[in-house]
Amino acid sequence: MSNFKQNFILIGVDQALGYLLKKFIKEKKIPSIEKLYNNGVFCEGLSCPPCDTPTNWASIATGAPTSAHGATSFYMHIPGEPLDLGLTQRSRTQLSRYGNAEYIWDVADRKGRTPFVLNYPAGWPSDFKNGAMSLLVWPIPESLPRIIGPSGKFRYSKNSGDNSRTLIEIRSDEIPFESSSPPLKFSLEFKHGKIEEKKDITGFLIDSNGNGYDSLIFNAENDEWIKLGKAEEKKWLQITLNTEYGELLSLVKFELSEIHPEGEYVEFKRSSIYNTEGWARPESLGKDIIKNVISKDLSGEEREVEYMISGDVDSYLIYARREAISLAETVVYAKKKIHWDTCFFHVHLLDSVNHKELALLHEDSSIYSVDTEEKAWENVETAYKIIDEMVEILFNHVIDEKTNVIFTADHGAIPAWKIVNIPLALMEAGLLTYKWKTSKKSFVVDWKKSKVFPYLEPPYIWINLQGRDPNGIVKCSEYEAVRNQVIQILYSLRDPETNERIVKLALKKEEAAFFGQNGERIGDVVFFLEPPYQIFDGKLHQLNTGERTPESISKPLVYDAESCFGAHAYYLPTQKLGNFSVSAPVIMSGPSFKEGIELSHHINLMDLTPTISHILNIDIPKHSQGRLIHEALK
Repeated sequence: MSNFKQNFILIGVDQALGYLLKKFIKEKKIPSIEKLYNNGVFCEGLSCPPCDTPTNWASIATGAPTSAHGATSFYMHIPGEPLDLGLTQRSRTQLSRYGNAEYIWDVADRKGRTPFVLNYPAGWPSDFKNGAMSLLVWPIPESLPRIIGPSGKFRYSKNSGDNSRTLIEIRSDEIPFESSSPPLKFSLEFKHGKIEEKKDITGFLIDSNGNGYDSLIFNAENDEWIKLGKAEEKKWLQITLNTEYGELLSLVKFELSEIHPEGEYVEFKRSSIYNTEGWARPESLGKDIIKNVISKDLSGEEREVEYMISGDVDSYLIYARREAISLAETVVYAKKKIHWDTCFFHVHLLDSVNHKELALLHEDSSIYSVDTEEKAWENVETAYKIIDEMVEILFNHVIDEKTNVIFTADHGAIPAWKIVNIPLALMEAGLLTYKWKTSKKSFVVDWKKSKVFPYLEPPYIWINLQGRDPNGIVKCSEYEAVRNQVIQILYSLRDPETNERIVKLALKKEEAAFFGQNGERIGDVVFFLEPPYQIFDGKLHQLNTGERTPESISKPLVYDAESCFGAHAYYLPTQKLGNFSVSAPVIMSGPSFKEGIELSHHINLMDLTPTISHILNIDIPKHSQGRLIHEALK
């Protein structure tokens, strides 16, 4: 076992690609990651199917395969529930109360270490004795949003045509500040966003030294006052707001822009309104992080899907940099605040960029062109440089000669540009039937006529089995025959345009035990696609096979993607396309690891857990099935 005093940090970079890491290292464009690479061990790690975010961050944190920890992609069916219920509860797979395996940070905390878990898509929440956990920017159910109201720029003047933006002269004795000129008063509204009940706070302009108006003052609750006397000066104000989640203690930062010396006008900025509750353990940590870390506005574009870019990539990258730097600064702050010795955190921006750009980098894709390739490469390179900047901050403040580092992805990705309509194939075979429901203006499953029900993320087919499923119609005696029919249908699917086979592998779940796919939350049939076929094109309704829009139900078997051009969840862990691979790059660096070598074989991502346990000198989590990566250790 290694020295207990050694620190550890896992830098989790969602959908980092080994090909791109090596390319940018070779081109000297990511020097901080290159430092890890040159001084450590590099290898490719195989994901646990489905090769997706919740599944594999759970595997890395527990050492368990999907069948053991139960986090089946973003959607999960729990036996006994209606088959379509899980599709209405996205991301519950990331909640600790649904996790069936022990998390390594809980073992570390129990053994006297001080873990800090940040922005991690698994195991929320954990209540540590010694450590802390925070979400910051990653959305997980049963947590509260970090931002509840928008930022804004404000101008108030004496002669405003809008009474709500007018400066009003008051008596000096109305405020506890001296003013050589009559104080000027205004009211600032807090509304919009997730705020349900409008709230006003009062602001004042004062002349503090007789040379003209020079200070902006705000009065909130509990007689709290803040004073801004210089341009670009910033201060936080605490305010309790009634929101759709109830009453929340919130923080907002004010920045003074300009005060006219004769009090004609004042201009200032208000940050996004940050909620301090429901996203950190202990609860008080949320307030500390906001006040001490968040110097950049973390309000990004509204996204229906947490990892999809809804606008242009350039704008997203500006936000993504703020997010990545804030994550690194939070790790640094937590080091000072709680003195963590074990840290796990995750950043998601590479996943978002890859989903948007990968097919634009692949010459065989139907959307490839020389012009679009150049811009796509520019965006991808910028994204990796942001990650490198984040790693640089960690090197400067928390990674020293006593710190072991694992830089890892949860999966890779390959270019994809065709969508396959799996429900259509089952409908045409008479195994799945929909009926129109006027109240929902959509088609819903007719359970009396449906023998099967498909999930798409994860790529499973469930048999609608009597005695097991609430609406089951398939008799136990028919179960195997229906499964065989499903597998036959999947293997028969061909692209009408090219005659290429669409499904690479379809298995009964017990035949997929090798992939960790033989648990109670695993579908009766497990399938994997051939590239460049995928299932999801950026809209959540496409993944809800329990309820189909008229548009989605009328789609052909195969059609062109419009917004998602990189995929991973539907493929085997070893799948490649050109230079791209679903496998995940892993770099292990620090005093416990060898230096400057690359393993010639794959590891499994769940092997990281017993390896981390070894260097932390703690017990291996009880459900771990990974092995010690002894060949990487000194």
